[in-house]
Amino acid sequence: MSRELFSAIKGSGVGVIIGAAFGITTLSTIGFDRMSVFEGLLLLSCSVFGGVMFGSLIGVTGAFRRESKPEKFKIARAA
Repeated sequence: MSRELFSAIKGSGVGVIIGAAFGITTLSTIGFDRMSVFEGLLLLSCSVFGGVMFGSLIGVTGAFRRESKPEKFKIARAA
């Protein structure tokens, strides 16, 4: 698995958590008594989807990626 794909997966996981928290917070702010179950699930799923997309984009660009250490060049010294 490539590093970019692994970073995108980790970013998507973080995005799911952030999107779900945002969706639940939005639902609690609006109020559960003003909407049906379908509308609540739709709002929550849209916020999770947005979090996944944003998290994978951030992950691919390098926020969740570890940079590999560059190989040091061996210097041959003349005796």
